[in-house]
Amino acid sequence: MRKTLGLKELLVMGGALFSMHFGAACMLFPVQWGKDAGSALWPVFAGVLLSGVILPYSGYLALARGDGTFLELTRRLSPGFGTFFVALTIFVIGPLYMVPRMSAAAWAGIVQITGFETDSMLPVILFSVIYYLITYWFVVNPGEVVNKIGKILFPILIVVVTAVIVKSLASPISDTWAAPSFDQDPVIYGFLEGYATADLQCALLFGIIVIQGIRSAGIEEKDVNSSLIKVGFIGLGLLAVTILGHMIAGANTGGTIDLTLSALYTEMVRVLWGNAGGIIFNVALVTAALTTAVGAVSSTSEIWEEILSDKNPGFFTYRNFCIVSCVLSAIVSFADLDTIVKVIGPVLDACYPPAIVIALYYCLCRRNGDAPGRVAAKWSVIGAFIISAIQLIVRYSDMFGLGWDDFFTDLYNRLPLAGYSLAWLPVSILIYVIVKVKLKKFIP
Repeated sequence: MRKTLGLKELLVMGGALFSMHFGAACMLFPVQWGKDAGSALWPVFAGVLLSGVILPYSGYLALARGDGTFLELTRRLSPGFGTFFVALTIFVIGPLYMVPRMSAAAWAGIVQITGFETDSMLPVILFSVIYYLITYWFVVNPGEVVNKIGKILFPILIVVVTAVIVKSLASPISDTWAAPSFDQDPVIYGFLEGYATADLQCALLFGIIVIQGIRSAGIEEKDVNSSLIKVGFIGLGLLAVTILGHMIAGANTGGTIDLTLSALYTEMVRVLWGNAGGIIFNVALVTAALTTAVGAVSSTSEIWEEILSDKNPGFFTYRNFCIVSCVLSAIVSFADLDTIVKVIGPVLDACYPPAIVIALYYCLCRRNGDAPGRVAAKWSVIGAFIISAIQLIVRYSDMFGLGWDDFFTDLYNRLPLAGYSLAWLPVSILIYVIVKVKLKKFIP
């Protein structure tokens, strides 16, 4: 047994962690942020750095300081609600939303570049079968997931990403950055955009994969958490650099490309690289989508096994959950990508604030085991979830014409920071302070 990882191991695991976070979202969104920010790029990046990199890093710090998995940390606060909340989160991040969104995005990118059109479902079915068989190969051995991503997918991804960024810096599409396309404060704009990626939830889940990789490398149990912090720093450091690079690439379009997200990225690399740009885009998108899908399938399957293995250890196994997740994800991916985002996306958004409260509690509270603080954190997490549920009701009422949005919208808009979709923050802080102060009178 060893006390620390070698430099090569740190780079491989850090590269794997970066790849899982980079995914299709952090590949496409930064170019859009840079295009929209234009001359306000640097303050926008500062906001993105805070919510899209530093906040996710707090997830790894929380796992290390709390010395447990996402499920263990949440159950310590509330066994019943904690299990429900984690199960909801991993069900959405797994087969209901994030994983099928990755494969659907990869297929949509191929169709966009090649112009392939057909009324037959056979091509997309064949693509999904191949995609999820590859995903299963990556996840079948939990101790090898990080090494496989770090040694196979990360090199492909980093070469393509570097090529796009360097080409954009060397031969910018425009010599000037356009004026910002938004009116709000650029730091706040960047913070809210980075916040919307929900990378903190991914950090709380992906941590279990990294921990498995660290253990498989022969690191002593008492030194696993310190290695996790180092791997997280390297991975999210790489993420910060690539986000900045892509934002500069987006700003370097100078407002000359009036497109968004995948269409914007596709046209940008086509202008930079000519006909080869389409191939570059597809290689990057499919690789990015695959890394996130692998991370999500493996981590959620590990946690499902944690939740249910004591019911029937022979049936509720990691490998069985991986198979079920891949099959369900393939079925859901047959739905339109816009439909997946529209219908299921709000549920993932609703799970984000409670996850932030959990991470910040374990990161910031010096004694996260004391009873008053633990109970206060429990009700703070539940409070954040309730506020998020109100937002979810408003969105679904508007989406499906249920007629509930007037009452709940008025209720939500009365809360401070509601205009920034951050009403949960002051509510959670207030609940935490009140409950902790009250309990300290009775519990030392």
